[in-house]
Amino acid sequence: MRRNNGRFAGVLACLMALFFAFFARDAEATVMFRLSNQFPGTHLISRALVVFAEKVNEYSNGTLECRIFDNAQLYRDTEIVEALLDNLVDTGLVATNQWSGMVPAIDVFDIPFVFKDLTSIKKFLDAGAAELLDRELEAMGIKNLFWVDYGYIQFYNNRRPIRTPADMRGLTMRSFSATDAETLRLLGAAPTVMSSSEMYMALQRGTVDGATTGMPAAVSRRIFEVQRYMTVANYSTAQFVVQGNLAWWSTLSPEHQDVVKRAGLYAEAWIRDNVAEAESEAQQIITDSGVEVYILNDEERREFQEMTVPARDIFTRNTGGLGVRLLEIADSID
Repeated sequence: MRRNNGRFAGVLACLMALFFAFFARDAEATVMFRLSNQFPGTHLISRALVVFAEKVNEYSNGTLECRIFDNAQLYRDTEIVEALLDNLVDTGLVATNQWSGMVPAIDVFDIPFVFKDLTSIKKFLDAGAAELLDRELEAMGIKNLFWVDYGYIQFYNNRRPIRTPADMRGLTMRSFSATDAETLRLLGAAPTVMSSSEMYMALQRGTVDGATTGMPAAVSRRIFEVQRYMTVANYSTAQFVVQGNLAWWSTLSPEHQDVVKRAGLYAEAWIRDNVAEAESEAQQIITDSGVEVYILNDEERREFQEMTVPARDIFTRNTGGLGVRLLEIADSID
């Protein structure tokens, strides 16, 4: 009888070990974090976030999950910074200009005609800009996970084709940041900083005559339905970054932190590989929709560039040594 009891105890111990091992794996598999995204799911950036989430799952062998909430289901672009600072959401896609009030130097991405082409952003970040900005944001309690290229910003409006700065005079224009608004003022327009989620309705109702935004965004938000003219000016390259709250970041195991870093690097490279094609496809869709598209030639572009030079001086006055250093890095890029 005693021998049978021993066997029973042994079997029970094995079953209990299997039970706890199963639930330990199950608990590990349920580590999840949320990612707030203000763009529609069809936008190129949203597709990049899906790539990131897929790589998080792959690299962690299913032990870490990223759940994406598109279309500002959690927070709008104007709310996400506060939500991250207050640790109300684990991670979020943030337009860099949303930090301009607390980290003014981050507006370097919005200064007109600073970056020569779509490859310039990576060169700029790799040349030391990323390290400088990461340090500023970590002091705020924020962890930069990966950078998200957006592509060029263009001019849209309902009044007339924009071929020269004189054509901007008197136009009321939706702007996406304080620095972009200053650019529009220098060109003679009257800017209104507005969330991207509010842009379509404002254009449809005529609250503003036009807007500044990227071509993929104009397609995903169907701006071409409520605008008659687009000018391809390539005057600015807006930038986004996926960020997490440092308190959340510290809850991840070193292994899961490494997974997020690797997945972020993959997604960052993926969007850079696809942004030029997305720009071309979006331009074709906008053209096919009946919007009159005008592409500035080199001479016309120089005229816009000369008119907006003071934006650089305003930036350096507001940002001190850090802003000067970031511009030096940008100007050194081939």
